[in-house]
Amino acid sequence: MIIIAAAGTTVGVVFVLAWSAGGTRVTRLTEANHAWAWLGVCLAGELIAYAGYVFTVRDMARVDEGSEMSLGISAQTVIAGFGVFAATRSSGGFAVDSWAFQKAGASRREAEARAVGLGLLEYLVLSIGALIASAALFFRLDGHASNSATLPSLLILPSLALGFYLTSPKRGRRLGRLRGGYLRRWFAILIAGAMSVRALLLSPREHGVGVLGNAAYWAGDILCLWAALQIVDARISVAALVLAYSGGYVLTRRALPAGGAGVVEIALTFALVWMGLPFARTLVAVVIYRLFNFWLPIVPALVLMPAIKQLRERFQHVEQGT
Repeated sequence: MIIIAAAGTTVGVVFVLAWSAGGTRVTRLTEANHAWAWLGVCLAGELIAYAGYVFTVRDMARVDEGSEMSLGISAQTVIAGFGVFAATRSSGGFAVDSWAFQKAGASRREAEARAVGLGLLEYLVLSIGALIASAALFFRLDGHASNSATLPSLLILPSLALGFYLTSPKRGRRLGRLRGGYLRRWFAILIAGAMSVRALLLSPREHGVGVLGNAAYWAGDILCLWAALQIVDARISVAALVLAYSGGYVLTRRALPAGGAGVVEIALTFALVWMGLPFARTLVAVVIYRLFNFWLPIVPALVLMPAIKQLRERFQHVEQGT
């Protein structure tokens, strides 16, 4: 049902966007001769992304003297996390990550903090990339974009400063105590996750591979999108592509229900159009990109992970604390 709902949502959204872009124009683009060899680059980009994330998950499990996670378990976690709506459930990759960390030996609270930390690390690395891209565009080092497109990235700096302030050792331990109502407990888990990221970043010799793996994850995924744009002859500078991509991924696919089916297609298409790309070509490129970015992980998720029913039962036991 989840696969059918995700597919139906995606098809519906693409149909509406294609109609808005001009149905005849989109049809001509899909029927035209293209350099389909770029599809190989799309595949390579996603393989790089998945491989990078495997090392990120493994290092997040080890942070703060955590349990050692094998590369095999880390790879299974990534496969399930990115194919989560098909192999497990529709609530996003957080549940998969939390379960995997508990299986590796972490307590429930530690597992939740590490799962939150993974998401925060993603945002952190992508935000820094967006800031660098904005600077390159603002100073015309790699194309140009308006101030309204580049200057908002400056908000990343006070956000980083606030995060660094809240996660200082004494303050972080105090704020990370679980007590009070739902919002207070949610904030405590958020702080604990941020402290995991801080520990990861401040130990480059021990956890540098994990941080570089997360950078490789974003770089590989952006490479896939860039290759898809080449197929339809949609040209864009690297800095503009990174900035548009960052805007299209305000929410990552691992945090969205059903992998963000429909939502990412809309956000990413309009983000790229805002940077000056033609609507019809951009839409076709985004659809190609999502075939690799969104649908590709379903196959290994279904083949390599345990049976869907069994995996759901495991999640239910974990969530009930049994």
